Amino acid sequence: MVIDGVVLAGGLSSRMGEDKALLKRDERDMLTYTADVVSSLPIKRLLISRNEATTVSVQPSDADSYSINYANKYDDNYKVVDDVVANIGPLGGIYSIAIQSNADALIITPVDLPLLRTEDLEQLIDKGTSAKRPVYFSHHYLPLFLPLTTEVRQYLEDVVKGQVPQRSVNTMCTNFDAIEVSPENNARLTNVNTPAQWDAAKKLLSLAGN
Repeated sequence: MVIDGVVLAGGLSSRMGEDKALLKRDERDMLTYTADVVSSLPIKRLLISRNEATTVSVQPSDADSYSINYANKYDDNYKVVDDVVANIGPLGGIYSIAIQSNADALIITPVDLPLLRTEDLEQLIDKGTSAKRPVYFSHHYLPLFLPLTTEVRQYLEDVVKGQVPQRSVNTMCTNFDAIEVSPENNARLTNVNTPAQWDAAKKLLSLAGN
């Protein structure tokens, strides 16, 4: 099964007050950290849903920090994808990715999971490739393993056309009889939407030595 890796990094970050993708996790920003986690998987391409031209070359504000040119780092296996239809949430980003992908499935993760590890996504891939169904963790609809069947592609198209009343990942998972699995470590799926949550995550990273 051919799989493309997806990072969803196109949110408004309104509650955080700054771009979550550029928050510094370690020597890397969150976009780079998440891209590195996803690119370490057995994927064909890395696709990033983000609506800024500057994503192609991320330049941290700290002049003493490194700078990464994504195009050089991931070679031809990397692509930034703008939303075809703006402001309709994660499914809009997933649709825009899907029409750029010829893969059999996507492994999708948002950019705001600073504790996420490669093995978490491997768990979804292992279950999804064997069952050939969407797979998510209990109480967390993202990250998500999503087969790109004809039916799923049509569903996503219907979402952007306004023909699906509930435009949520939850509803899509229910519609396609997704499999819910228990994570090895639920804390690693903690997302950050506010400065307080980000501070708490950084403390956990410090305690873990990450």
